[in-house]
Amino acid sequence: MSGMFEPKNDKANRKNEQTQKELKAKRKKKIITISVITVLVLVATVAILLNSSFIRRTIPVVTIDGRGFSAAEFEYFFNSEYAEYLEFASQFQDASMLPDDTQLLSAQIQNPDTGETWADFFSSMALASMTEITSLYNNARDAGFRLSEEHMTEIDEELALIAFQAEISGFPSTNMFLQRMFGNSINESVYRNILEFVTTARIYSEHVRESFEYTTDALAAHYNESKDDLDVFNFRMMYVDAEFNEDGLDEEAAAADAYDRAIEIADGILSEEDFIMAASGLGEHFFEPDESTLYRVQGESLEAELRTWLLDDVRDYGDITVIDSGLGSAVIFFINRDDNNYRTVGMRQILISREFIDPDEFPEGVVDPGYMEALDQAEAALHETAELVQTLFSAMGETEDALLELMLEYSDDTTPGGYYPNITKFQYQSNFISTFRVVSALEDWLFDGNRAVGDTEMIYTNEFGYHLVYFTGFGDIFFELIADDKMRTSDFFEWIDGLPKGEPVKHASMILVHF
Repeated sequence: MSGMFEPKNDKANRKNEQTQKELKAKRKKKIITISVITVLVLVATVAILLNSSFIRRTIPVVTIDGRGFSAAEFEYFFNSEYAEYLEFASQFQDASMLPDDTQLLSAQIQNPDTGETWADFFSSMALASMTEITSLYNNARDAGFRLSEEHMTEIDEELALIAFQAEISGFPSTNMFLQRMFGNSINESVYRNILEFVTTARIYSEHVRESFEYTTDALAAHYNESKDDLDVFNFRMMYVDAEFNEDGLDEEAAAADAYDRAIEIADGILSEEDFIMAASGLGEHFFEPDESTLYRVQGESLEAELRTWLLDDVRDYGDITVIDSGLGSAVIFFINRDDNNYRTVGMRQILISREFIDPDEFPEGVVDPGYMEALDQAEAALHETAELVQTLFSAMGETEDALLELMLEYSDDTTPGGYYPNITKFQYQSNFISTFRVVSALEDWLFDGNRAVGDTEMIYTNEFGYHLVYFTGFGDIFFELIADDKMRTSDFFEWIDGLPKGEPVKHASMILVHF
């Protein structure tokens, strides 16, 4: 029996083996198919997550001192730094300083030596800004500082302004306007949170800066220690170019020639009026007005050669020198050295400016008789309006309220209330404060030594037209204001440098950020 069944069993076994092979092949194919589908689903899911505004607004991509920042928040700081850099770099008109706006920032090398891309460059700037703001915010929180109702109202007003800008710019929504400026996932809620975060840090830091106190003796001592840097030097300067011919005159010979011509000019100057006349004759560098050659420079901003001569203790009004700069020579006329020991002043004004007449609208331009006639008519209208305003102002008692009332109808000054506080003879600017300078005719009146609150005057200037000026009073002594700013700024940044700052920790979710 057994012999009769053995061939049949072999055949069955072979068939079973074939069946098992086919089943394994089908199973393998099914596994591969399922794996491919799974990968495709994962890819699609990742793609959805990467482009999900909700995910990009909620998952932290970087943490600084315990505070997580979402992709939307990071992109706000990134794009803010980007915009600020573009504004800064554009003034140099150098294309090499700017990325190509038709390509991704992450695809462009910013530093060939390190391989850093433009995306890396702005990311570093954003992280530095975020780190400092976080440090200030945490310090404010630990000190129990909270924004006041007034500050919260300012944030509401900022959001209202954004909404208005979105509307007048033709955007369907405020969110779309914000996304155009700061990234595709930001919305009003995220923007408000950022505003509260940044405003808390800013207001608290201002509170700390204002909390420093200095005596008048300390201010005087600080100023005197640095007076060579802080005094203001008034002088006139004209520049005599070294002239090169088309064949390329030897630079040394051209410079020597310019120096000789500058010496000749200097030798012929016996007064400040002589200097002004000589400078106007050069034409290429200077205009006719007297102030075209006038310089007012704080000592710390002077170039080395000029500083050495101006700081000499024997320097006196009318002293003249010639300084060789290599490609030309400067003729310098010393006026004075100002120790800034005077009070700042304030004023309000109604500005009555003349109508602008465009010479291009006339066939012969500035020499066209029609243009000259139009200028005369504009000047006559200017005088007529000034006389009317003066008459009305006098009838209303020449008070500050009267000036404010007339301002609504007659003033071309766009400054709120036509108000200028902290006017000085030298415009001082720092990270935190600035003063105003006005044209010489106004300055002479404001600082003539006899001013009192309520004084008024109608003053004509070639630059602007008529100024109906109201003297509002005196402010700080200028040198004390400068010393206070220098000391306060130094102490403020020392305080900031001393604050604990954590290193930014980037997460794998950084892939959510769009560059």
